[in-house]
Amino acid sequence: MKSILSLIRWPNLVIIAISMIFLMLFVIDPALGINGFSDGMTNLQFILLLVATLLIAIGGYIINDIFDINTDSINKAGKNVVGRSITIKQAYTYYWITTAGGIVAGTLLSYLINQINFGLIFLFSAGLLWFYSQKYQCQPLIGNIVISILSSISIGLVWLFEFYALSSNASVFVNAQTNFPLVNRLVLIYMGYAFMVSFLREMVKDIEDYQGDNRFGCITFTVKFGISASKIVAIFLGYTSLFASAMIQYYFYHAGIVFLFSAFFIIDIIFVIIIYKLHKAVTKSQYSKLALLIKTLMLCGIISMILFYFEF
Repeated sequence: MKSILSLIRWPNLVIIAISMIFLMLFVIDPALGINGFSDGMTNLQFILLLVATLLIAIGGYIINDIFDINTDSINKAGKNVVGRSITIKQAYTYYWITTAGGIVAGTLLSYLINQINFGLIFLFSAGLLWFYSQKYQCQPLIGNIVISILSSISIGLVWLFEFYALSSNASVFVNAQTNFPLVNRLVLIYMGYAFMVSFLREMVKDIEDYQGDNRFGCITFTVKFGISASKIVAIFLGYTSLFASAMIQYYFYHAGIVFLFSAFFIIDIIFVIIIYKLHKAVTKSQYSKLALLIKTLMLCGIISMILFYFEF
């Protein structure tokens, strides 16, 4: 059981699930002035969305560990489970079960909201995770961008499916549509935030995993251009993210969203600490701690969603 929990990256799954739940309960529904899980997506539909997203994410983690079995023997020495406590054959079985389950759940959800073509989103995401693990992650920046996009998509899916679920309830849809621009902006803010933080973390992880990637010919940005160049990119992303955070605060201030405006000062401070530590980082241990600190940024962004609820 411990090996399986490690394989599926359960802390990451918790973060994904909480971000989707919080966005629905504390941002979208309050902004639209609707009742959660009744006016829009039902309990069953939202659960299907969660299950589809999480199962496809699990499949992505598993297939990534299968293709990374060599590099992980160095980058995660003693912590890699595929090839040790879980055989490659078992890992492939888990991959196909979770990925197929995710696609089926997503397709069923799409059918229930009368948008069966949306099932292709889950098929596309699963395929992208396969190609990422097999090819893209060992191409400079492409793999980093792919993972960052997929991280932001999980947030956007909540609003996409809620919007089309609302469209089947004409009276609620008409009453709520005046607030659609606000929800669009908020969802884009959190999607952008997820993208930038994920991109920053991916660059730091590339530096952290340089030794194993270099030994087994995985040509990441760090392997091709060196640690110094990757560090410059990571620092640039840190400053860019800090600037974006300030712009978000500017929007919150002028929109009268006081609680979120105040909360983002904490996020600003964490960005400053990360930038400072990036300038000083030299060892693998220091980059590992930075990766954990960046994950704290993700949690801060998720927690900030709760504050929006009190604006209404």
